[in-house]
Amino acid sequence: MFDIILGLPVHALVIHVVVILVPMAALTAIAYVVRPAWRRVLRWPTAVGAVVAGGSAFVAAQSGEALLTRVSQVRASTTNFELLSTHTEWGGRARLFCLAFMVLTLVALWFARPPREESPRGHALDMLLGTLVVLSATAALVTVVIAGHAGSTVVWTGLA
Repeated sequence: MFDIILGLPVHALVIHVVVILVPMAALTAIAYVVRPAWRRVLRWPTAVGAVVAGGSAFVAAQSGEALLTRVSQVRASTTNFELLSTHTEWGGRARLFCLAFMVLTLVALWFARPPREESPRGHALDMLLGTLVVLSATAALVTVVIAGHAGSTVVWTGLA
């Protein structure tokens, strides 16, 4: 399911979604936390971004595992498996942090209301959830950048 679509590796198609939308989703979520006045406007873009970030990172990791199997069989002699191992490790971390980011952001969106809405939940919960969202957004962003760089190094090493 995560191997080939229209003759192309799913991984090559999905990684572009991850590399573009995870940073956008992370920055949107951070803005949601840091600027309570923007929460009404950012609520839905933040929710959609978090779901797309978590889902696309999951699909990228699953399709990456399928691509690894294919590369190991077809291009073993031309692949630097040490670089590929680094990419695979960071890709796994990125999947984990993007999924955590998605869950924490959706929980925060449910509990952290815009400032004009009366909330029976306390300010301390908003602060805790906000801190967790910022930390998970930062972790997702950093791991995606490192995994992406390691992956592009695997692909482009020796071609320049």
